Amino acid sequence: MQQPIRVVSKVNPKLYADAIPGHFATNHSHINYYIDMSAIKHSQSMATEAAASIAYHFSSVNIDTILCLEGTEYIGAFLARELSRDGFRSMNGGSDLFLVEPDSNVNGQFIFSDNLTPMIFSKNVLVLVTSASTGQTLSQARECVEYYGGRIAGYSALFSNIKDLNGKQVVSLFSGLDFPHYHNCSHGKNCPDCAAGVPLDAIVTPRGYTKL
Repeated sequence: MQQPIRVVSKVNPKLYADAIPGHFATNHSHINYYIDMSAIKHSQSMATEAAASIAYHFSSVNIDTILCLEGTEYIGAFLARELSRDGFRSMNGGSDLFLVEPDSNVNGQFIFSDNLTPMIFSKNVLVLVTSASTGQTLSQARECVEYYGGRIAGYSALFSNIKDLNGKQVVSLFSGLDFPHYHNCSHGKNCPDCAAGVPLDAIVTPRGYTKL
């Protein structure tokens, strides 16, 4: 693993991410950067800025519930406050938005306990994730929301390497274009580091990474 590169968001110059070059494995792919969003997720000032930037894109979207994945609960809370506050040009002004986080079953599918399903059923749900490198997590979230009778209002990610999913834009603060030569590949397939015999540096999870 090499020294991190600090990258400032083109969406909001008050936001930054530290990108560590290397050979990493996620649940869905191999990537050549670990993009650390810890400061944005855990700093009050950064989380507030991130929420404001995301809210701007959804001011004209009807949202009842924010589905928070991958440790985005704090940003989700600030986002709900921003979308619903009086004076903000949003169709959700004055609303009481729900914030939910799913559980996972033994197959890795997202599920909701019975006490939370009323916050999904017949609701317009905004999905918020840390990273959308392949779109698989967002797709799983969409399947879960629709299974419980909800409707996808939009997608947002702190980092996204995809522009849209199922015809809806993925609003992000950073993209793959912000990081030099960023790439992600299916496990072992077309991965240049694997082809060159470069060992993995770490395993990446939604909460961070573990060195090997």
